[in-house]
Amino acid sequence: MDTESFDLRLARRILASVSVGYFLLPFMLAGVSAILPAMGADLHASAQNLGMITATYTLGMAVTQLAAGRMGDIWGRKRMFLCGMGLFIATGFILCTVTSLPLFILLRFVQGCGAALFNASGLALLAGVVPARLRGRYLGINAAAVYAGIACGPPISGCITGLLGWRWVFLLCALTAALDWLLMRCAVRQEWRVSRGEPFDWAGCAVYVAGMAALTCGADRISAAPLSGWGLLALSVLLLGLFWRHEKHAAYPLLHVRLFYEHRAFTLSSLASFINYSAIFGAMFFFSLYLQITRGFSVQEAGLLLTIQALVQVLTSVWAGGLADRRGPGVISACGIALCGTGILCAALLDMRSPIWSIVIIQAVMGLGVSLFAVPNTSIILSSVDKRYLGQASSVNGAVRTTGMLANMIIVTITLGVFLGNAPAGPGNTREFLAAMRTDFIIFGLLNLLAVGCALARERKHGAP
Repeated sequence: MDTESFDLRLARRILASVSVGYFLLPFMLAGVSAILPAMGADLHASAQNLGMITATYTLGMAVTQLAAGRMGDIWGRKRMFLCGMGLFIATGFILCTVTSLPLFILLRFVQGCGAALFNASGLALLAGVVPARLRGRYLGINAAAVYAGIACGPPISGCITGLLGWRWVFLLCALTAALDWLLMRCAVRQEWRVSRGEPFDWAGCAVYVAGMAALTCGADRISAAPLSGWGLLALSVLLLGLFWRHEKHAAYPLLHVRLFYEHRAFTLSSLASFINYSAIFGAMFFFSLYLQITRGFSVQEAGLLLTIQALVQVLTSVWAGGLADRRGPGVISACGIALCGTGILCAALLDMRSPIWSIVIIQAVMGLGVSLFAVPNTSIILSSVDKRYLGQASSVNGAVRTTGMLANMIIVTITLGVFLGNAPAGPGNTREFLAAMRTDFIIFGLLNLLAVGCALARERKHGAP
């Protein structure tokens, strides 16, 4: 987009609406996770049922993410944003009244589907109206909203639950989302349909949904039921392979796989994103257990300490986006990956007597690394393809983040199984847990070095995007 066609007022309206949605999306994951005990007592849910409340929300996002971008290209990105937000709002209002546990779990899945729709469409909307020279700054503001949702989810949800009850968390989020829906509907008059009239690839969508459902369920079950878990993972590999083959020959594919062959910057940036998010999610998981099991922190104390990373990300994301605009996103994102890897490898040195300040520094370094990586890398992914593929690029960006999280679950499950067997982590096997944590931190740190290699290879082949 050239400078003359840049509508500043329109860009700011879209940024405001998309950022509110991107705040609510992780808020309803992190915030709900923090109040699961109160919900379980009211809904008479077992520990496994509580896990399903979170897992089905993630599953809804995973199976819908890729299709959402193509839907927006065909039927309108603004329309898909509003449809997704509408689903999110409707399920939120219903969830605050539901007493049936199976219905509650089903509605969480639908809410995740709605979140995926406005997630993919929102990023494509934003990238479509902001010129490349300013894209980092706008993406940085949007990323800060995401990290704010992660950081604010547990404390705000906890306060609302303590004062009014857990159902008010869903009600207030639905009301906020409704205001955001009105903002997008009334303040943004334009529509973007870059693939108007083209058919939707329903066959490819069905295969992809089945493959991602098998991957998500397999990663979730691999610990409790290894046989069925590994079976589902094998099935997911088969289905996703069939999906790739189908898309290569489809006249109007859900995903133009040639983007990965023709745009090396897009491919290497997506791979770096997958690796980095896999490592970061693993580090967050182990930090939580380390603080509670090894150091004896309460859930609230551990949660407060773990917000340091998210707060650093909130404070530095806009700066990182502006830096990427001035210096070029390629080198900045490579530095971010290197910082993440350094922080994770330093975390491998933690033991039962490590000072608290060392944990704080590691968290801050990782938070800064994520900011320097995520915003510039997203800018590269969106800038490396033609504008007609922005919806698909946005979907891929979300999909690799989700699959990275699932890959992390598999790695963590395997290492915990090797060191702890079938026993849960607890005070009785602290040494074994620390050995598993250090092993995974070394794996995650080395994976980040591999991601640095992807970024440097991208720069050598194509220069800074």
